[in-house]
Amino acid sequence: MPLTRRALLAALPAAALAGCARERPLQVAVVWSGDELRRFLGVVKEYGRPVHVFSAGDNIAAVLRGPAAEVLPDVAVIPRLGLLFDPMIRPRIRPWTGGHRQREFWRGLVTPPGSHEELGAWFKLAHKSLVWHRAGEYTPPADLTSWRPTPGSLAIGAADGWVLSDWFENVLLAFAPEAYGGLFPPGLPGNPDWWSAPQVADALELLGTIWRGAFTPEQARRALTMQFHDSIFDVFAYRTASVVAAPDFALPVIEHYGGKGVAAHFRFPAYGSNPPPLVVGGDVAVAMRDGPAHAIEFVNWLTRPRASGEHDALTAWIADGGFLTPFTQPSPELLRGPAQELNAAVNAHYDLSDRLIGGLEGGDGRGLWRVLTELFTAVAVNAVDPATAAAAARDKLVAGSKEGAL
Repeated sequence: MPLTRRALLAALPAAALAGCARERPLQVAVVWSGDELRRFLGVVKEYGRPVHVFSAGDNIAAVLRGPAAEVLPDVAVIPRLGLLFDPMIRPRIRPWTGGHRQREFWRGLVTPPGSHEELGAWFKLAHKSLVWHRAGEYTPPADLTSWRPTPGSLAIGAADGWVLSDWFENVLLAFAPEAYGGLFPPGLPGNPDWWSAPQVADALELLGTIWRGAFTPEQARRALTMQFHDSIFDVFAYRTASVVAAPDFALPVIEHYGGKGVAAHFRFPAYGSNPPPLVVGGDVAVAMRDGPAHAIEFVNWLTRPRASGEHDALTAWIADGGFLTPFTQPSPELLRGPAQELNAAVNAHYDLSDRLIGGLEGGDGRGLWRVLTELFTAVAVNAVDPATAAAAARDKLVAGSKEGAL
């Protein structure tokens, strides 16, 4: 029996929002759950037409690649840029039209190579090159060469593969920006040949050296069971560690469990004369081709710039911290600098793991995330020489890149 839209939506967590009962609700797929889903529901509740939001969670790629068009959502808010260019998903996306003008860097990310059509509009941005610590209690390192956290000083939620990926991306972009950029040249298709470049192995060795020095084997085993939120607790609630590398959306967690005014941050250190890295992420809103024509109107409404002094559920979310957009200045002072850096986009590169499709596609237990988990285990738990572990990791990346197009 073929899977229908009704059957799919019935199987997923969902919330119906107010609107005219005689109009079919717009079906909107997101990945969020918990408080993020609650806040998003508050945003779309202010839309003037009926909307039905469902959380596909980590299965959003499977939903968008589904075999039958009738089970696709009308709109999706996609957290992984690579999915826009997936050969099964891209033909199902209706190019974005009629909205505001996006900033050059961000517009380029959603424009296919050789095309002038933008596939979607940015809804949420993330600054992934921040390192957090308790205010007044940590001296930022001069550069990446000198940054060697001592055992017990660094918290890392290694159970979440994306945390390890963020570390690798910052080290690679700091150490070898030409390799990072070579994997995904601006305006050109991805080039997986760069995985075999010696700079990648050298960056993996540098990363392994930092990790090995920052943990005893027992501490590393605990880190492998620790999730992102737990690593924030270690620094700001339990005070058992001094520093944690985490994106801007760590701030609400810090303030909820550690209090306001307790945190400070610095940019991930630069390497030598290279500029400091700026790894960015974000969620893109797209309309699907088989949805109603007004799906584009919803995307435009959702992602539109807010005017100065405008107050709605989205600006309230922004004011609480942990939510950055290309246009609206955040209320928390700690996030104003990172927001400006995202807009200026100097040396900015999009999150590598979120661009990958094929054999290295992200996800806990597979792809790049698995390779980095194995690297962390090798150097921090099993005390393998970082150069040896890095060479093995590089070989796995080269092999994975050949399992599918990037």
